[in-house]
Amino acid sequence: QFLPLTLALCLWYVSFPISMFSLPPQQ
Repeated sequence: QFLPLTLALCLWYVSFPISMFSLPPQQ
């Protein structure tokens, strides 16, 4: 039960900075 939560958290932790840097800054 703990493994899917950890995997989802790792995936979110990796994809969050990528989505932040790939999106253009809203000026």
